[in-house]
Amino acid sequence: MNTRCLPSAPERAPSPAIIAVAGLFMLALAMGIGRFAFTALLPLAREQGLLTLSSAGWLAAVNYGGYLAGALWVVRSRSAHAARRLGVGLVFSVITTLAMGWNLGLAGWMMARFVAGVASAWVYIYATGIMLRALVHAHASGWSALHYPGVGAGITFSACIAQILLDQGMASAWGWWILGGSAALVGLPAAVVLIRAESSVAAAHSALASDADHGAAVHPPLGWMAAAYGLAGFGYIVNATFLPALLRGQPGVADAALTGWLVAGLAALPATALWVRLGFRIGAYPALIACTLLEAAGVALPVLWPGQHLTALAGAALLGGTFMGIAGLAQWLARVPDPQATSQRIGFVTACYGTGQIAGPLAVSGLAQGDDLTVPVLLAAGALVLSAGLFEVSRRVERLA
Repeated sequence: MNTRCLPSAPERAPSPAIIAVAGLFMLALAMGIGRFAFTALLPLAREQGLLTLSSAGWLAAVNYGGYLAGALWVVRSRSAHAARRLGVGLVFSVITTLAMGWNLGLAGWMMARFVAGVASAWVYIYATGIMLRALVHAHASGWSALHYPGVGAGITFSACIAQILLDQGMASAWGWWILGGSAALVGLPAAVVLIRAESSVAAAHSALASDADHGAAVHPPLGWMAAAYGLAGFGYIVNATFLPALLRGQPGVADAALTGWLVAGLAALPATALWVRLGFRIGAYPALIACTLLEAAGVALPVLWPGQHLTALAGAALLGGTFMGIAGLAQWLARVPDPQATSQRIGFVTACYGTGQIAGPLAVSGLAQGDDLTVPVLLAAGALVLSAGLFEVSRRVERLA
């Protein structure tokens, strides 16, 4: 029998569990390390005279500006190749992490952090999209619960590395090189898994997309939701960027600075899955409002009762246990049945969130009194309370659930 004319069998997709774990690693590298390693290593960099709170605020703002630019780039890209963008984002995330270990000067570091922000957005959005499409195609959406803890895993790992450097009296540069090298080692196989998954379902999704365009549907507005989500971005990012530096400057809890950030990372591991599950039980809006108010309390605790181990660690746990929950619930509310419209709507609210993230570090640069972060931290907590109020307005007016 002549088999040369027979079509080749399609490449078999990786198992749902492998796809979800690959997604976890991608979030750990691009978000937990690419974005939040800066938080863990900031106290060391300050003590070594490399950064001040003001310059750190500008570096953080530039990074979040890159994230916003990357998210908007994705929204505007109608025909982007998801797997290729994912690979490019991973490469630049690794390169910019390693680059922070060299003394490039403030301008060079700002450029590296901006590119790192763009790379983080690409990896987050494209890895999540590929993972979700592949799991839906395999009728295994429940495995996505393994994906979102990646941010907490990356935060936890970076906090452990920073603590080791602090204990050994090593330079912060080693932290960037260790984390960048780790990202390269585990990022490549994770990217290969997701690229294989994308290629295995691309034809099927392309066929579905060609049959799906039967006219533009009218979707509910997102104005109040987007405004509330933008305030939430401002509210969480102050502590998410400066918590170790904040605790390091308080007598009585200076030794718990990195422990607090480690607690935040551990609390973030199960947070999204738990809050989304609660949203299914009591409703997405009530869960989202409760999550936002708890985060406001967690943000304010370290400055309302300074110098106390219990309040410092409780605030860190509340911060880590809520910020990804807010993201998961808000993005769930923004979705609609049409995949293209869902991408645009999630991109829109993510852009609002990114704008809030940029404002947070700039508020620290402008309002911090020396090493005292009380004013910007309380402003962030107030923004979260207002955010919860606007989520309630959205519940009554927009009724997205």
